Amino acid sequence: MTQTALPLIREWQKITGIVRKHTSIWAFVDCAWGVFTAIILNKEVKDLQKNGVELLPGSEIEAELISTDIKHSQGYFIISVTKLLQVDIWNWLIAKAESEELMTVIPTEANLGWLMVDMHGIKWFIPLSQLAPIHYPRVEDGDQEMIFQKLLDLLGKEFKVKIVSIDEDERRVILSEREALRPETEKIMQTIAVDNVYDGIISGISSYWFFVTIGGCVEWLVHISELTYGHVNNIDELGKIGDPMRVKVIGLEGGKISLSAKKLKEDPWVVIAKTFKMGDIIEWEIVRYVPYWVFMRIFDDINGLIHLGEISDKGIDNPSQAVKIWQIVKAKIILLDIKNRRIGLSMRALYETPEESEARKQKKTARKPFIPKQTSDQQETHVIPEVANE
Repeated sequence: MTQTALPLIREWQKITGIVRKHTSIWAFVDCAWGVFTAIILNKEVKDLQKNGVELLPGSEIEAELISTDIKHSQGYFIISVTKLLQVDIWNWLIAKAESEELMTVIPTEANLGWLMVDMHGIKWFIPLSQLAPIHYPRVEDGDQEMIFQKLLDLLGKEFKVKIVSIDEDERRVILSEREALRPETEKIMQTIAVDNVYDGIISGISSYWFFVTIGGCVEWLVHISELTYGHVNNIDELGKIGDPMRVKVIGLEGGKISLSAKKLKEDPWVVIAKTFKMGDIIEWEIVRYVPYWVFMRIFDDINGLIHLGEISDKGIDNPSQAVKIWQIVKAKIILLDIKNRRIGLSMRALYETPEESEARKQKKTARKPFIPKQTSDQQETHVIPEVANE
């Protein structure tokens, strides 16, 4: 077919065409009722496919002629579908913004400031501040590489969002996942009351806190002291991001919400009070030690403490000289203070005669041995040596 001048068709005028052939390089389209054949360039074909537009042979499309003066190297006019699609998409976005209707998007790109959706050249942005708690890339030390990796992990996932800003001049759209979840957020906040129980998901972990997201939209904090009754050596051992967690509201004061996970469990000290008594011999594992104390598992995550002087009569300087972590040992209960949550143990008392035990007691001061209270914070390791057993 001979290419001729097109007096009735101007640059960027809308034309109708039929896809004649689609190759791996470009698409051929018969335009203006067969008056001429044009091509859609490779980059645009790929972009259209990425956004779900298939140029199937025989299908009718609307396009624009880029120029009546510019032709491809093979003599074909060049047309574009994207420009017309952008107009349709932009009109659709404006209608969505005016109606405040929610929509679902799938981010395709990310940087340290936002996730991005590219729809036929129109950029839609989800700033990090507008992500729901469950998706926020929380990194305790602010490591940018880790933040970026967390954002990359979100690409390809569906996000329900709401348009919060639209700039027609810049062709920029700002989306918010938080705003899309606002009705659910307000509904949950209206139900808050002491003793209420909520099922959530761990959405973040720091040195002393779990971040727990309820209903995918409300994020609350649970302090390490409310995660478990026993000592916590490493908070990461109690859960990981994405794990389910049930929490209970234990306090409301001045807008501050206090939560607890351990209050939903039976207090192990109640069981200990019913199970053990002074003089009982316990056989269990050593879980850790510090310069003057050995921590031995008693029940659940509660530890009893063995002072250095109660390990051996051989005058050792460090617990590691006598016991190893996870070693199973026997010890005798020499202090059982349920009220103050303290359990004192002795390995030495297992093999002493009554006379030897009595003689050793006589050498001690009138002060009682200092047994640290069982807590779940890091203060448990700060023992005062001068008030400990000899």
